[in-house]
Amino acid sequence: MPASTWLSGIATTADVVAGEPDEVLLRSAAALRRMGARLTRYDAGALTLEARLASWGLAFTVRVAAGEGGDGATRLAATAAGEGPGLLGFWAGRRLLRRFRATLARTDLPPLARAT
Repeated sequence: MPASTWLSGIATTADVVAGEPDEVLLRSAAALRRMGARLTRYDAGALTLEARLASWGLAFTVRVAAGEGGDGATRLAATAAGEGPGLLGFWAGRRLLRRFRATLARTDLPPLARAT
């Protein structure tokens, strides 16, 4: 994923989240949907997803990738690329990713996805 830079308007974040990678990716999709995003790509094999979302009057493409983090944890990387000017897009993207992390922490697996 590209590095965070205010010149490009791209904001990135990386976190370690409890759970298996496929479950964390599914929770990420549910969290983005709660935020009003439209999922444009979900690749369960590659453990990646892409969504479109508007924030602060700017359109963003959010890309999320999940990977093994060890001991039942998942390394989750997210990028928000805004279609606005550099600094404004970067600032709004950082706020969007903070909101995504907070929403993800409150989001459980969708009911139909839970193992029985």
